[in-house]
Amino acid sequence: MKKLFLLTITGLLSLSLAAQLKIDLIMIPAPPAALTEWASRREVLTLLISGQPGLPPQKFKIKAEFKTTDGTVIGSTDLSRATVFTTADASSPTILFAADVVPLENMVFTGKYKNSLQQTGKLPSDNYMLCLQLVRPTDYSPFSEVKCKNFFLSSMQLPILMKPYQDEILDAKTAQTAITFRWTPVSPRLTEPVTYRLQVYEVLDNQSPIVALRLNLPILDKEVANATQFIWIPQLSFDESPDTAGLAPILKQRLEKGKMFTWIIQSLDTHGNPVSQSDGNGLAFSEPIVFYIKFKAKEKGNR
Repeated sequence: MKKLFLLTITGLLSLSLAAQLKIDLIMIPAPPAALTEWASRREVLTLLISGQPGLPPQKFKIKAEFKTTDGTVIGSTDLSRATVFTTADASSPTILFAADVVPLENMVFTGKYKNSLQQTGKLPSDNYMLCLQLVRPTDYSPFSEVKCKNFFLSSMQLPILMKPYQDEILDAKTAQTAITFRWTPVSPRLTEPVTYRLQVYEVLDNQSPIVALRLNLPILDKEVANATQFIWIPQLSFDESPDTAGLAPILKQRLEKGKMFTWIIQSLDTHGNPVSQSDGNGLAFSEPIVFYIKFKAKEKGNR
């Protein structure tokens, strides 16, 4: 009797396994950092689903889990909202892409990963794992084995400011006509255009450049679409030399260089969001640069 029971259980398990669907996951190792791009790029992810010979078309849902390399689940499918798919006939596989497999509207992320996606549409730069399994629509019981693929979201190099360079002293007469700003593009280059927001701040007496960035209003705030140069015609007056008499030596030395400015670049995607959250403040700002505009000497009146 016991032997018969074991044979029955074994037979049921065999039938259950035979009835399962087979899946194969193909994924590029370094997909776009923006998960919002996955849906429009078929090369990112392909899921092949095939049934056993003689098995009629089957209904299923896709359970997707995003994990860190230590196996911690950071995002998963809300199966109650997941789409119900039906397999094709057994002679040809069902082919699905990222738009069907990991639709963001049906994914639930946690902690900092949720915040990152809400703010930028991206996950932080790191190594991840995507695991997929088909489940039955009624009770979410397994309908296939689990398939996982590792992938890497690369960190982004934000622009490096090149011109004016650090502590460069510009001639006031030339600066009144035009000041050229140049910087490197974000790297690696994105598939979508990048908007570079150029900001210039005047650093007032007894201010540090950091304080000026935090407290002052920019004297230039310009968005430059998909280019790494901007020529500014400031229309400012730089023809007054500072009175340094009686000042502390450090301040006197600074003022004699001319009027101090600091500039910075913020990199934005097509939706106006920062392209990266790995810059420390989550706003994709470059490292600021300080430059000076040298005053003309005061002309003495004729006596």
